[in-house]
Amino acid sequence: MDRKTRIIFRADGNSRIGLGHVTRSLALVHMLRKEFECVFAIQSPDQALQERIREVCDGIIVLPPAEPDADRFVHELDAYISAEEIVVLDGYTFGTAYQQNIKSRGAALVCIDDIHTYPFVADAVINQAGGVSPEKYQTAPYTRLLLGPHYALLRPAFLRAAKAARAIPEGELRVMVCMGGADPDNHTLQALEALQAIPAVKYIEIVVGSAYNRLHELKQYLKDLPQAKLHRDLSAESLRRLMAKCQAAITSASGISYEYAAGGGLLFVKQTADNQTGMHQFLTTEGIAQDYGNLSEVLQQGMSETLFAAQLTTQRQFFDGKSPERLLELFKSLSLATSLKLRKAVPEDLQQLFDWANDPEVRRHSFNPEPIPLEDHTRWFQAKLDNTNAMLYLAEADGKPAAHIRFDMNGSTATISYQIAADYRGKGLGHMVLLKGIQHLLQDRPDVQLVEGLVQQDHKASVRSFEKAGFAYGPADPTYPKAFRFVWQPKAQA
Repeated sequence: MDRKTRIIFRADGNSRIGLGHVTRSLALVHMLRKEFECVFAIQSPDQALQERIREVCDGIIVLPPAEPDADRFVHELDAYISAEEIVVLDGYTFGTAYQQNIKSRGAALVCIDDIHTYPFVADAVINQAGGVSPEKYQTAPYTRLLLGPHYALLRPAFLRAAKAARAIPEGELRVMVCMGGADPDNHTLQALEALQAIPAVKYIEIVVGSAYNRLHELKQYLKDLPQAKLHRDLSAESLRRLMAKCQAAITSASGISYEYAAGGGLLFVKQTADNQTGMHQFLTTEGIAQDYGNLSEVLQQGMSETLFAAQLTTQRQFFDGKSPERLLELFKSLSLATSLKLRKAVPEDLQQLFDWANDPEVRRHSFNPEPIPLEDHTRWFQAKLDNTNAMLYLAEADGKPAAHIRFDMNGSTATISYQIAADYRGKGLGHMVLLKGIQHLLQDRPDVQLVEGLVQQDHKASVRSFEKAGFAYGPADPTYPKAFRFVWQPKAQA
């Protein structure tokens, strides 16, 4: 990229709601920071959390507290976003109204989700949990769903672990316990008590985060437990090294379970919050982890090398360490769309539009597939420039010609024709050309009441572009009855 598109990440975290949203958002920052400017927006973070964010991000926006049902909350990012940004939301308070406000400002929008409880209008939704079908979601026609552990939001240390060889650690049975960054209900202590009752367990490694507020109670308990060691607020690399020393782990059914499973080992997961139901079911059903209820039965006889190897084999099928490449493709596509600028066509564009019009792929999907002679194109182009009922725009991405869109007016109805340059096809640009074209059209011709487009049924890319842009299927056109007719009404969209 010639320029770095700015991404604003919006998530909150504290001892009450935990740090899961912040942690997985920062994992995504790690994946994207070389290609993008990454800024984190968060309400009232404590000093430790601010420092953690600043270590990874290019900047931080500290937002004042606001209740989710307040109008001020919905508009809290208004001063920071424009049509040139990408916004990433991770949290259960960023409902449909919050998303609609961001989209209304022209920004690209990605939501990180795991509960699918409200409609989404984002350009994409990432849900790293497995076993979730697209039918679970209510989305806009253009929303792209990225579901499952192939899109796992893992920090770099755990991505490396997913690609590294893993054998059962030597020595007596060592078990790690980590119930997330906050663990407000102190499942950590409950797991510790359960492990004490299993003689085969010789060492216990306890990991808590900076938001864990039962530290004094835990330290008091550990005074008479020399085989247990407490670790607080570990870096990702330190946590990875600790995991590698342990034959087994107990974690909540959250992001920490994915981090352990990526490296591989015997894993027991416990559901510690309502939003972990799907993750717990997926992990245990697929054999990536055992249910916490099986802990005593499995570990009473010590570590089984066969069981360790079997679980490792299953884990490697789901975690390949390649999620950054898959997610980077999404954000590059969105970045290209945000860089898109439209201008009116000028006489100097004649040759460019002639070349595009005679592209074999363009002719194949045209209603008249015959090549166009330059003489005919020149007459046509000049006539369109002179016609006040023809609106021609050229779209440029980072200053380079990328597409052409034309609107032919008939009363208050505008009929679309558009082309994407060969170098920009397959990059998710089509629907953005349509949307930005309509935006310019309405500025130049506010009298427009209906926008329509005709598409050959086998032109799947163009069909998808109209769908993603929010067009509806209209009655067939009598002249081209076998073509799809898409319609868009400004008042209906508003």
